[in-house]
Amino acid sequence: RSPSRGLGHVYKRQEYILDIAKKTWLFFKEYINEKTNYLPPDNYQEDRKPKVVMRTSSTNIGLGMLAVISSYDLGFEKLDDTIKLLEKMINTVNGLPKWNGHLYNWYNIETLEHLYPRYVSSVDSGNFIGYLYVVYQFLEGVVAENKNYEICKSLSQIILQIIKNTDFSKLFDEKNNLFSIGFDIEENKLTDSYYDLLASEARQASLVAIAKKDIDVKNWYNLSRTLTILNKYKGLISWSGTAFEYLMPNINIPKYPGSLLDESCKFMIMSQKEYAKKLGIPWGISESAFNLKDLNNNYQYKAFGIPWLGLKRGLADEMVVSSYGSILAITEEPKNVINNIKILEKQGMNSKYGLYESIDYTPNRVEKNKKYVPVKTYMAHHQGSVSYTHLTLPTTPY
Repeated sequence: RSPSRGLGHVYKRQEYILDIAKKTWLFFKEYINEKTNYLPPDNYQEDRKPKVVMRTSSTNIGLGMLAVISSYDLGFEKLDDTIKLLEKMINTVNGLPKWNGHLYNWYNIETLEHLYPRYVSSVDSGNFIGYLYVVYQFLEGVVAENKNYEICKSLSQIILQIIKNTDFSKLFDEKNNLFSIGFDIEENKLTDSYYDLLASEARQASLVAIAKKDIDVKNWYNLSRTLTILNKYKGLISWSGTAFEYLMPNINIPKYPGSLLDESCKFMIMSQKEYAKKLGIPWGISESAFNLKDLNNNYQYKAFGIPWLGLKRGLADEMVVSSYGSILAITEEPKNVINNIKILEKQGMNSKYGLYESIDYTPNRVEKNKKYVPVKTYMAHHQGSVSYTHLTLPTTPY
């Protein structure tokens, strides 16, 4: 058979994943608009009125910008439209009220006022500034090609100023040489809980703060590297044993083959598949919404993880699989991830804006005579991480 015919199934896989990427982008295309002041709303829930929640976080904003860049790089949008949308987003962010340069944890996107109680999250600020570096590099790349020179140069300068003004030392506890989880503005003090593990979504905040020289490099070496073992392999433990803690920082931070973090991410994926096989469900266990609603019909949200990877107790009590939890691993194991997505799709998970947030297999939250229930909501930070992860797919056939 000819080489092109032999690769037919490979190209079908690529088309399949790009179709999901395009639907995922549609969430941002429809909701980053004048009404939302060009900031992504936190979530969209099908069976709730209103369907869209008009608030956002710093992580949502940063990942929204990466989704905009991805839409151009994946060929969904034109460069001029991409630059115009980024300009509106950056100008909005530049005008938002801040605390020592940091964005607050939550904003009303209609009024652009911060929400109460006022709080600044270390992990969200680390994510946001880390993503701003990516936006800066994208704009500088456009400038280097002599396109949209003046506007991109101007936006680059605004971004650099935002990065410079964001003071991470205010979130850092010098005595413990660790980041607090955040600063409570109402109490005027750091929260007395700290990020002390290397396998954490907060490691981006450490890298960003060290790069900016806001804190000393000793913080990186102070993060715990406690290991656990499975099938004669070893990997780092985390707090919740989620895919998020291991893979989320990798969407924009290089991971070096053979390094402790690289091996730990592989170990986590192996653990995901082992645990899911044991339970008879797809893999991709992470923090997510699940099938329990509050009085306002909002899905509730928390961390779900692999019991032997997480220090947190009670991880074996529930069974919830998030779609983004496996998609984040698509650079590691594209075939396995796509096969996993297809299982989720057969269980009713593929819809208007791509894959739903999650699917709940916990028996006491599922209707009688059914084995699962899709959680029919889309969350901006998971949509954004899925959008940007597609950019890091192998360029060779997989």
